[in-house]
Amino acid sequence: MMPKVSVIIPTYNREKYITKALESVLAQSYKDFEVIVVDDGSKDNTQQNLKRYQDKIKYIYQDNAGVSAARNTGIRHASGEWLAFLDSDDEWMPEYLSTQIEKVDQIPGICMQTTNSLISELDGKRISYLEMNRSLSEFNGKNYLFIEKPFRFILRHLPWQIGATVMRPEAIKSAGLFDTNFTISEDNDLMARMALQGPFGIISKTLVNIYRRNETIDCLTKQVWRNPVGVRESEERMYEKLKRIEQLGQEEIQTLNDLLSSNRRAIGNLLVKGGRIKEARENYRRAFFISPSFVSICKYILSFFPAKFHLFLIERK
Repeated sequence: MMPKVSVIIPTYNREKYITKALESVLAQSYKDFEVIVVDDGSKDNTQQNLKRYQDKIKYIYQDNAGVSAARNTGIRHASGEWLAFLDSDDEWMPEYLSTQIEKVDQIPGICMQTTNSLISELDGKRISYLEMNRSLSEFNGKNYLFIEKPFRFILRHLPWQIGATVMRPEAIKSAGLFDTNFTISEDNDLMARMALQGPFGIISKTLVNIYRRNETIDCLTKQVWRNPVGVRESEERMYEKLKRIEQLGQEEIQTLNDLLSSNRRAIGNLLVKGGRIKEARENYRRAFFISPSFVSICKYILSFFPAKFHLFLIERK
């Protein structure tokens, strides 16, 4: 009998955390699910640690190809009516699946739904995802938000957490699966494309724990610290790719141009902090021509002022 939910957990060298993530799935109050663990070429004891779960999970080992490829493998082996993703170092609260499925069953045609998550940062700070992406203010006192045409909403409130999101398999396949060319923002890219497949729902309740960790693998946190400009340039490639979607209208294109412009200003700010003033000035100029704004003009003019003054304003935002 086909399960209601296919839970997909990609993992790579996470022997210390994978069992905790898996236990959080097996402890769900809702039980109509299958679990697919895709081991993306781990060289540690991940496979050994999962052996005791062999009768409870579908374990797939593949050569290392990245998290997007691992998730796509899980999607291809899934048989559920809904797909639910969880990173191998994060955890669901016991009522996560029951809350998700109870709600989507009430809304015919919905193709994607997410909940709030709580992020534990390396410095011990904790923040909810919906606060971080500024979507919580859209609820206006309600506990659920339904968006019929969510493409622009998704883009305006980046980032999103794939580990707190369920998706229709037919919609994700129509959208084109995860793009294996991205190692950063691959989840945001997919959710933006999914937003063109149908309505999107958001549950304000916090049901997922997300952890930022010091790891040997090249996680997002490490990439941001090591090469913040490179991360921004990857986001730009994502926006440019989305602009090539033929079904977009002028408003959707303008939203993407606004994001491209804002991203270029952010790159300029990073270059100012690195003392690369002329390069920063060029990025502010590019930001203006992508989507003209007073902010871009001000940034460009400030690049001619003493660097300390400019840095002071950047820090003060």
